[in-house]
Amino acid sequence: MLNSIIQKQLESLKQLPTMPAIATAVLQTMENSDVNGVVIAKLIERDAALTARVLAVANSPFYGFSRKISTVELALVLLGLSTVKEIIISLILQGIFAKIQSSILDINVFWRYSVFCGSTSRFLARKLGYRIAGEAFVAGLMHDIGILIEAQYLTKEFVEIQHLQQKYGLSFVEAELEVLQCTHCDIGAWFAEKWQLPAQLIESLYFHHSSNLKEKEILTHLADGTPMQESAYYLEQRIEQPLTALVALSELFALELGFKQWAGEVETTSQLYLPNPLVEHLTSLQFNDPANSLQDQLLNEFETAVEFTRM
Repeated sequence: MLNSIIQKQLESLKQLPTMPAIATAVLQTMENSDVNGVVIAKLIERDAALTARVLAVANSPFYGFSRKISTVELALVLLGLSTVKEIIISLILQGIFAKIQSSILDINVFWRYSVFCGSTSRFLARKLGYRIAGEAFVAGLMHDIGILIEAQYLTKEFVEIQHLQQKYGLSFVEAELEVLQCTHCDIGAWFAEKWQLPAQLIESLYFHHSSNLKEKEILTHLADGTPMQESAYYLEQRIEQPLTALVALSELFALELGFKQWAGEVETTSQLYLPNPLVEHLTSLQFNDPANSLQDQLLNEFETAVEFTRM
């Protein structure tokens, strides 16, 4: 739960990041299955930056469409709602990242970490049968936005968090609790609520550090890759918060592949939401590609996402 003192401190700041009104309207409209693409396209077209970004992605070499895409409505048809949602969230977060002037957190490194978590969450969603892979990308991309808020607006406390880590070998979350009596999960979820984001996305921000499991055991299962037919929608059937589990797993891989060095976790790593059914299922899934290791697949997904978010 967000510390009331920290909440009041944040609420008193006038320059806190805000979700553009049009972006909020578009994202909320996308949650309504009865709304058609024409309505969503008209909303997007009310924002010049969103319109330009959607059309730029649709006309990029990455998709290679044979003709120029000149309308948002056509782009929606060709790209799909999930991809457009990714574009919108990426644009918003890039705007927030660009405004942060921090000498205590390398923003470029943190952005690459965030993109890796987004692309890895999406990759794992597809492998594990989660229905909306684009939703997983968004959750992974923004799950640690609370850390950005700390670095920019709670600078003194953020420095103290880093100091405790270095002095006592605490994990980032442990040090946060000592200094703030809350964590970036609480702060990020609070902002997501203010931005009126979907409930499952708020949950992934709030709970991704809520429980712990032996991480090496999970990595061993993933590397093992024993063949078995994937069960559709497995995560929804067995895990209470599938999106949170995907985000937590992406952060685990970020740590293993060197994308989380900004966190300063040398001796102790922060616990993650990695429920037992997830481990059981990973034991029996085939992740290996004859030509690519799992690590190679994750890095390839990341490089594609970097190009996608750079446009």
